[in-house]
Amino acid sequence: MSIRSRVVIVGAGYAGVMAANRLAGSQGLTESIIVTVLNPVADFVERIRLHEVAAGNRETAAVSMRTLLHERVNIVQGTASRIDPGHRKVHLSGGRAPLDYDILLYAVGSTQPSHRIPSGAYGLKDSEDAHLLQAKLMQLDPGDTVSIVGAGLTGIEVAAEIAEKYPQLQVRLISRGVIAGSLSVSGRHAITNRLSVIGVELIENTEVQKCDGSSVTTSGGDILRSECTIWTAGFSAPELARDSGLPTDASGRLMVDESLSCPQYPNIFGAGDAIQAPSTVASHLRMSCAAALPLGAHAADSIIALLEERPPAPISAGYVIKCISLGRRSGLVQAVRANDQPRRLLIRGRLASMAKEQVCQKTLSWIRGERRRSGSFNWPKGPRPEETR
Repeated sequence: MSIRSRVVIVGAGYAGVMAANRLAGSQGLTESIIVTVLNPVADFVERIRLHEVAAGNRETAAVSMRTLLHERVNIVQGTASRIDPGHRKVHLSGGRAPLDYDILLYAVGSTQPSHRIPSGAYGLKDSEDAHLLQAKLMQLDPGDTVSIVGAGLTGIEVAAEIAEKYPQLQVRLISRGVIAGSLSVSGRHAITNRLSVIGVELIENTEVQKCDGSSVTTSGGDILRSECTIWTAGFSAPELARDSGLPTDASGRLMVDESLSCPQYPNIFGAGDAIQAPSTVASHLRMSCAAALPLGAHAADSIIALLEERPPAPISAGYVIKCISLGRRSGLVQAVRANDQPRRLLIRGRLASMAKEQVCQKTLSWIRGERRRSGSFNWPKGPRPEETR
């Protein structure tokens, strides 16, 4: 009997599940690999839906993992505490027996470390956070103030969702820089105009130094009333790779080459928010579902190439649009170049809201499509080399 290669995927987010389905369904590898996914929670969490859950517009962002994963993928619920590349083991918290691997895919995603969320503020990193915030918002009195700190796309969507759902509350969005700075001038204007229309107070170029259950204090010394403070800044990679002695950048992300393989350990690959690929292919990629899906698919392709003893291809993934929800009745779609730089084309309002919802639904459709037929997921190619510099 031939020995099958054990592929362990640490993390079952968008990148990990996409990779697992492509590997498990690959026709040439059916009898030669065993794919195991390790994840801290039993369900798949649609992180792009958490702001809807927090506002009370959606019951849950959890989806049964088994409905998304290929039937040949084994699921282990647990948390990796350390990776031992020398002995090819993934150690688990709680003293459980480690998982042995021949090939490892590091796909742990991004998170909000608890120590980076000030005392008195609510995070939004997972389903538990979303439900805690939902309960808090329902307890607030009319006229109470909700402050969202961090005006990236997540902060914008959270502010709009809450302001639309709770018009009796005062909602404030605080940004260290310019709100919606990654969009075109007209895109930024459309975002700020919509937020203002639904009653969101916008504060730009301001840092929050501290907060408690009733106020936030800015770097300028202003103390602003805030009965509920939501921290949407500071998402970063978990410390697992760094703590395991794997090569990481200054932010703790696993360093990989253009094929998404770790040069020091050719049997370790990476995908998703927790990796750093060379700037020649990935300088334009940001932490996002839109990047995680093609990265997961390509990591699987590189693993297949390794098993089939052929050279892997470099990753090439680009963007087409940015979709932003602005509550349930409005949104914005910004056309972008492959390197994520904005184009002039914009779609606003109800039509953009519908487009955003279609894209959110499509993410699970792509994953399930890969479950049915390995290799079915395709993504736009990345920018030309001169555009990544």
